[in-house]
Amino acid sequence: MQLSGGDGTSTYTLDFQLKGTSWSTTTSVKFTDKTTVTLSIPNDQVQLWWPNGHGDQPLYELVVTSGTQLMDSRLIGFRTVELIQHNYTAGIQGLSFYFQINGRPIFVKGSNWIPSDAFQERVTDEKLEKLLTSAKLAGMNMLRVWGGGIYERDSFYEMADRLGIMLWHDFMFACSLYVYLLSHTKYYFNIFSYPVDEPFLMNVRKEVIYQVQRLQSHPCIALWSGNNENEGILAGYIRPLPPAEQEAIKSDYRKLYIGTVMAALLELDPTGSRPFVGSSPSNGIESVQENYTAKNPQDPLYGRRRVFINENHVEF
Repeated sequence: MQLSGGDGTSTYTLDFQLKGTSWSTTTSVKFTDKTTVTLSIPNDQVQLWWPNGHGDQPLYELVVTSGTQLMDSRLIGFRTVELIQHNYTAGIQGLSFYFQINGRPIFVKGSNWIPSDAFQERVTDEKLEKLLTSAKLAGMNMLRVWGGGIYERDSFYEMADRLGIMLWHDFMFACSLYVYLLSHTKYYFNIFSYPVDEPFLMNVRKEVIYQVQRLQSHPCIALWSGNNENEGILAGYIRPLPPAEQEAIKSDYRKLYIGTVMAALLELDPTGSRPFVGSSPSNGIESVQENYTAKNPQDPLYGRRRVFINENHVEF
């Protein structure tokens, strides 16, 4: 738990209580900008949170007080999440790529989540509840929050916690390189990349820190992804450029998504309690070994592939 405030000289006594259990603790802290307090709650005090179809979703209210003053309270769940990427037996190429929740392998079933309306003021909590409940009743246990959309409101994540819907959560960066085909033999590049100047990177860092601090207590969030499709765009569309220009674009990509987004995330989660992938789709640790810019991020032997199933052949 991270706390902020204080004058740097006074000592504050904080009381923590986990409602619905007999667990509580008291600690004294002295903090200025931010202070991290580590809480250890015995396993026998809580029940584990499970994805839809694999168990219940118990949630507990953690209350923080100082004397008679309520400092904060929030609903939390207890679970572990691992992204398993290991070699197969001899003679089988590639790496595995699956989630393990509370030590149990989980077969992920889900869909892509985009904003439910282009005009967010028309989106009610009732509509979000209906959509997420529909996903649960359809047997889904994970939604991927698309990086071309928005960070959803708090109630969205509270509903996902309650319904057992895990979230593969992109940070909100998407599709930053476009290519226009002028003829069958010549490409013209319009590179609409995100800037990597210092003011923009500082703003990105603040965005990541704000959103992770806001959302990290939700058990539904299973994975953070740096962006939507941008690693794949690099692999597919910059090949006609001279090698020096290709490397410059890749370097900017790493500066933004690895040196800034991932670095800010690790400030708040240094132990990696949730996995991070640089892009979506990505080859996972194979992309890491290729300095986060794989030659083929859609390689079927590694990571997560994207397959579009489109039965509507009419262009709109």
